[in-house]
Formats: sequence, structure tokens, C-alpha cells
Amino acid sequence: MKDLRIKNKVIVPSDDDGMRLDNYLIKIIKGMPKSRIYRMIRKGEVRINSKRAKPSSRVHINDKIRIPPNTLNQPKTNFSSVPKDDLSWINNIVIFENDSFLLVNKPSGLAVHGGSGIHFGLIELLRSFRNKNHEHLELVHRLDKETSGCLLISKKKSKLRKLHEYFREGKVNKTYLGLMIGKFKNTVIEIDQPLKIISTSESGRLAMPDDLGKKSKTKFFLMEEFKNSALFKIEPITGKTHQIRAHAKYIKTPLAGDQRYGIHLMKLLLSMV
Repeated sequence: MKDLRIKNKVIVPSDDDGMRLDNYLIKIIKGMPKSRIYRMIRKGEVRINSKRAKPSSRVHINDKIRIPPNTLNQPKTNFSSVPKDDLSWINNIVIFENDSFLLVNKPSGLAVHGGSGIHFGLIELLRSFRNKNHEHLELVHRLDKETSGCLLISKKKSKLRKLHEYFREGKVNKTYLGLMIGKFKNTVIEIDQPLKIISTSESGRLAMPDDLGKKSKTKFFLMEEFKNSALFKIEPITGKTHQIRAHAKYIKTPLAGDQRYGIHLMKLLLSMV
């Protein structure tokens, strides 16, 4: 079922019932940077049934979503000039596939979707490469651009809602491997530190320790130790933005190669004072 668009209003269809507002807007406003979408919500330019809303607000069937005029006419990324042979590597990263979803091994350095200066990401490439399959490909969850690993992608709207429900209710266990810089006394480290998102002009959004922030909990398990670093198995108990990277920085052992939360972060924060 397609959404019904009337001037600057969108009627939520049954297929999108229960989606977060931010994810719903990202879906229907193609090509708009995420930062712009969050700014529209924050300023009250987006409303659900004439009421202000938060990015985490849920939309439901027949809700009337008011958005600024002309935002639905964002230019779409054109992949027609990209030879399909150039995208053939996508087949090689599919780990598992059935009628409901894809499981792919996302490479490091590739964003999961376009926005905020990124013209396209993995989901747009998949849609372009598989456009003859008549699938409805949507991200079930996200991975940071520099993070590699398993990414779940739904092929049906009905399955997307169910998979989102599993993640929301904590029924999905996520495990990462990370090389952390420093010396370690304990083989198991548990960080229970709330995080708050701040915005900077230089590095965009940053997750910072703040006791008034959102509850964030991460467990680190030492696997192998080296001279000035160690390999950890990492289990995020909650799923906040940049949580693992922020918690690694919080205990002064940042992830190797992390340009945002590594040694450059202190210089950035000092420049803001």
C-alpha cells in the first residue's frame, strides 16, 4: 500500500505502522541528509496529527504527517550511468538470503545509506543492483561507516516490522570485535554510562558521557592482548548511537583507527571551549 500525499501532508499506510518518525521520514524523503531531517523535527516543522513529535515517536496507520512544502521532491541519486559489472561485488557479500531478508557482510568504509554529504550507501546500491527483483529492501538496523560486519536487510514490509520489534525488545544479541588502544588490567569490563548526543560543525553528531543522557551499557571481553592494545569481544546491551566507540573513549582506551572518538576528539572539544 502506498502512502497518500496531499500537498505537504502524508497519510501513513498500514505497511509503515509502528515505524519511528525519523526512519519513516528517511524512507519517504529520498536524498535528504539525515541532519536536515532531524533539524526539521527539532524545530517543529514536522508534526504528527498537528502535534509536535520527537525522532523516536512512532507513526501509525492513517496518521497525518505534516512536512515542509517541496521536501518530497528531493533529487534522487542516479545510478543509471554506473555499469552493472561495477556492482557485481554485491553478490559476493551476501551471506544468507531467504524470502524475507538478506544478511550481508558490509565492508568498512561504506555507509549503510546516503545522507549528510554522502550521495549513496549500501542500501541504495543494493536497490539499484537488484531492482528487477521487485523487492522492498529496507535496513533493519545500522552499522557505522567504518564498521564492517553483518547487516540485516528486510525484503518485505511485513517482515521489517517484525524484525524491528525483535531489536526493540532486546531479542537480538549483537557482538562486535574491536581492537582497543591501551593497557588492560581486567579481562571483563562493563560500562554503564548514560550518553548524550551533541552536534558539532566539524564532526557532526557525537555521543558524550552525561548522567542525564540516555541509558547506555556495554560489555567488553578481553580475547587477545598485545603490547599496547588488545582485541575485545564487545556486546552492546543497549543500542545507542556510537555507543561502543563512546564507551571505549570513556575508559581512555579508544578503538584503533577511530578518527572521531580517538586522539583527535580532545583537540575538537578544546576548540569548542
